[in-house]
Formats: sequence, C-alpha cells, structure tokens
Amino acid sequence: MNTKIRLLAAFLAASLSSSMLHAAPPTAAKVAMTDSTSAPLASTKRVAIANVMVSFQASVGGDKTNTSGMFAAKTSSSSALQMPTMDQALMGEITDAIYEQLKTDLKESGYEVVPESKVTASLNYQKMIQMSGIPNFSKFANLHGDIMLVGAGGLKPYLPYIAETGKFSTPAKTLIEGWSKSTPGGPTTTTTYYTSELPGFEVALAKELDANVVKVNYVVTLGTTSAAVDRFSSSHQNVHTGTAFAQVGLLAGQTRIAFRTPSASTKGETASRGYTENFGNKAAPAKDGDVVVALAEPLAGGTDIFDLKEPQVKTGGLLGGLMSGFGTGADKQFTFIVTINDPEAYKAEVMSMVKLAQRDMLAAVK
Repeated sequence: MNTKIRLLAAFLAASLSSSMLHAAPPTAAKVAMTDSTSAPLASTKRVAIANVMVSFQASVGGDKTNTSGMFAAKTSSSSALQMPTMDQALMGEITDAIYEQLKTDLKESGYEVVPESKVTASLNYQKMIQMSGIPNFSKFANLHGDIMLVGAGGLKPYLPYIAETGKFSTPAKTLIEGWSKSTPGGPTTTTTYYTSELPGFEVALAKELDANVVKVNYVVTLGTTSAAVDRFSSSHQNVHTGTAFAQVGLLAGQTRIAFRTPSASTKGETASRGYTENFGNKAAPAKDGDVVVALAEPLAGGTDIFDLKEPQVKTGGLLGGLMSGFGTGADKQFTFIVTINDPEAYKAEVMSMVKLAQRDMLAAVK
C-alpha cells in the first residue's frame, strides 16, 4: 500500500473521530408527521403492537468518487465502513429493550396496550407473518448498505409492504461479500414484492382487536465515509484518499412509528408524489400506515465505543483489470473494518437515542 495513501487515510479518520468524541448528547429529537395527521387515532385509545424491528447497519459507503473535466485525473477512489462481525445477543437485547420501552411509553401516553398473547393468537396476525415474516437476525441490505434485521422476542419480525417504504428498503447496495445471501430462509429482493395483501391483514387485525396496530422501525447507523482523488499533490502523482468515521446514530425518515387504524385503506399507503417537506428527496419516507411519525433529522451518539482498524486498500478499475484479468469498482478501494469495543456502552447509546426519539414521536401524535 502506498505510504502516502495509508497515512493520509488513517490520519483523516483519526482526526474526525477525535474531534467528535465528546459531542454533547441531544436533548430533543426533531420529528415530523409523514404525509398524515393524528386524527384517525382518535377513534380508539387501544393499541396492538404488531412489530418491533431494528435495522442495524453493517456497512455504509462504497460510493465511487472520481475527478472530471479536461485537466482532471481520470482515476477514482471509494471508501466503505464495515462491521461484518455483529453480536446477535447484543442486538437482541437492544431490540427487546426497545419493545419494553415502547409499551411503557405508550401507556404513559394514555394508550391501552393489547396483551401480546392476544395479538399473536389472532389468525390475521398469523396470516401477516406467513406472508411477510422473516427469520430473526436476517442479513439483508438497504439503500445505504448491508444490515442486520432484528425483531423483538415474543413477536415475529416481518417486513412492510415494499411499496410503502420507497426505494430505501430495496436491497440496492451490498458491500460485504455474501452478506445478503447468508441467512437461510431470509428475505430476498423477489419475496419482498409479493406482500400487497399485508396492509389489508393489518387493517383486519385492527378491526378485530378494536385497536390501532402499531409498528416501530429503528435504523441504527454506523457512521460515514468519504473518498477523493488529488492530482495536484507535491509529488506530482495522483493521491487517493479514503476516510471513515464510526459513530452510532438513528437515521431520519426511516426511523418511525407507524399506526394502521381500523379505518385505514386495505390497499396500503404511500407518501404523496413530491413529498420532500421534512425528509429530502434522496429516498421517499416510509409510510406503512395511515398515521406515521418519523425522525425528521438524524440523531448522533458516541464514537469512542468503536475500534476502527487501518483501512484495507484494494486496486480496482483499469489497473486492477490489467493485473487480474477484469476490473471492478474504483481504482483505489478503501475498506475500514470497525468493531464495538464496549457492548454495554453501545447499548446505552442506542437506548438513549431511542428513548428520546420515541418520547418526541409519541408526543407528536397525542
């Protein structure tokens, strides 16, 4: 590995982590209704929790950055941050804690929570699981990269109808080789498209239990990456750089609480065309209910709970093709591997953000 590449990548990553290490924790979450109002919730104060799903991001980045223009270097660089080893027990503990916190928060907000046993005994719930259920700890992917999908114990995790979640939930990017295909019986691009009847079953469950069906989805982020090429270096050679910044957080737009009321459409919901008021236009916000409230801005947690290794650098593109017989990806590909060095601190960081987000999301639908 070129010394200049290695030192610059490591220095930039370390500098970013150091500068953000002691950021003050947020005291409030900015939330917004997703193309809906809380009015339909007024018909009943009963709620039935049907799904508690957490998407733990296992990779992020991978975007190729190249220079352009008449005098630019015709070369490219990419950077990816990966956590290929994930502690399922830890992720399960966090998801179960979110479930318990949700029940507490709903009760404190004045709702009567239907017992779990009544929800899971329902034939409508069982049809939902048969149609859209996935194994717990399923490896999949979203618009950002690879994920681990974790459901709360006692409930069976299931994926929303894909037309209600926009392109974000389509596994468009996988950065860890073999990740999305490594869960036996797990979700696939094909199976996620055949669940159009799911909203109707959720409406039927709401009517059966005389309760608003509640689903929560949290997307726990891993950090950010950047890549660049500098052809104006003192050595008169192209300098490829890749940086990664590991920081736990919650993603806006997709982190949400969705309610499917007894009066909801059985055909499902989507955010209206051009709806970018709160979430931007990179990916339409999820609207898997007739009442949905989501984080409008991301929440950021700690950085010192991660260990970030020196990047692995792979040659791709034209140069890599000449060396290996084929070429894929950027000319220089930086891969940063991150691990959690303090599981309890990681859990505490995630739960503090969840409590904050959940408090303010539920306050918005009172």
